[in-house]
Amino acid sequence: MASWDEVRRELLERRIPPNNTIDFDGLRREKYARVEAITGRPLVVYASDFLNRGKLAACGGDVEIDLGDRDGLIEVTNRLPGDKVDVLIYSPGGLPDAADSIVKIIRSQFEHTRFLVPSVAKSAATMIALSGDELLMERNAELGPIDPQFRLMRADGSIVTAPAQAIIDQFEKAQDLIGKDPTKLAAWIPVLQQYGPALYQQCLNAIDLSKDYVRDWLRTGMFRNEKDAADRAKRVTDYLGDHNQFKSHGARVGVKELRDRGVPVVVINDDAAVYDAVMTVHHALMLTFGGTTAYKIFENSRGAAMIRLVQQQIQFVMSPGGPALPLPMQQQPQP
Repeated sequence: MASWDEVRRELLERRIPPNNTIDFDGLRREKYARVEAITGRPLVVYASDFLNRGKLAACGGDVEIDLGDRDGLIEVTNRLPGDKVDVLIYSPGGLPDAADSIVKIIRSQFEHTRFLVPSVAKSAATMIALSGDELLMERNAELGPIDPQFRLMRADGSIVTAPAQAIIDQFEKAQDLIGKDPTKLAAWIPVLQQYGPALYQQCLNAIDLSKDYVRDWLRTGMFRNEKDAADRAKRVTDYLGDHNQFKSHGARVGVKELRDRGVPVVVINDDAAVYDAVMTVHHALMLTFGGTTAYKIFENSRGAAMIRLVQQQIQFVMSPGGPALPLPMQQQPQP
C-alpha cells in the first residue's frame, strides 16, 4: 500500500504553472480514476475535515451531515452511468433525517451500492454506510453508535450535547426519586427546567426513528436475500442504538463487532489492488484537507465536484461537454 508520506511526496512534485502551486485536485482525481479502473464502477467521495479544530471554528461546524449535503450528492451522482456505484465516506455523522435524504438519493439512482470506509464513519455516517448492498472497511476502520444526540442551551447561553438516552434516563431517575421522596423536587427543578416539557418524548421518538431507518435499510439492502432479514436487522440496530451499552457516542465499532452481529463486512486489505487504490484516495483527501481551505468534498471519478471552502468562494469553469468543474485550489504546500 502507498503510504501517506509516499502520496505526500508525489503531491509535492505536482505543480501548476505559472505560480507553481500544488495540484491537490489533479492528484485526487487521478486516484479516483484508478479506483474505478480496478473496480469497474464509478466512485463517489463524500468526506469532511472534522478533525481540524481551526476549520471547525471557521466553518461554524458545517462538517456534519445536514440537508445541505443533498445538493452535493445530487451533483456528483446524477450524471453517473450504470446502476452500480461505490461511495467512499469519511464523516463524523450529523442529522438522521439528512442521512435518510442522502440514502434515498443514492438508492433512487443505483440498484447496487457499496460503501467504502477507509477510516472513520460515525453516527449518521454509520447509518448511511449500513444502507448499502455491501460494506467494505479497512481492517482498522471504525463505525460508531447510532443513538441520537441533542444540542441543549444552558441558562448561561452555552451549548451542550447530550445523548437522547441519557436525557430519558435522567427524567426517569428524577421521576422515581421524587415519587419516593417529594422533598427532592426542589433539588431537581433547576435540572429539569432546562429541558422543556416536550424533550422527553422527542428523545424517545428520535431513538425510535434512527433505529427504524437503519433497520429498514438493512432489511431491504444488505440482508434482503436472507430469510431472517428482519430479525438480523433488528439485532444490529438494537446493538448500535444502545447508548447505555457504549456509554459514549464516539465509541469504536470495528469489523469484528459488526461481524459478530451478522453484518457481512468485507475487509479491503484482503484485496491488495483495491486496498492500495482506496487508501491512496484517503491519503490524497487528508492531504487536501491539510493543505487547503476545503472542509467538505463531494466528488466522483468522472470529474464532477462540489467543494466547500472556508472563507472562500468556489470559482467554476465550464468543461466542454461535461459538468462544471472547480478551478484548482490555489494553496501553498505545508512545511
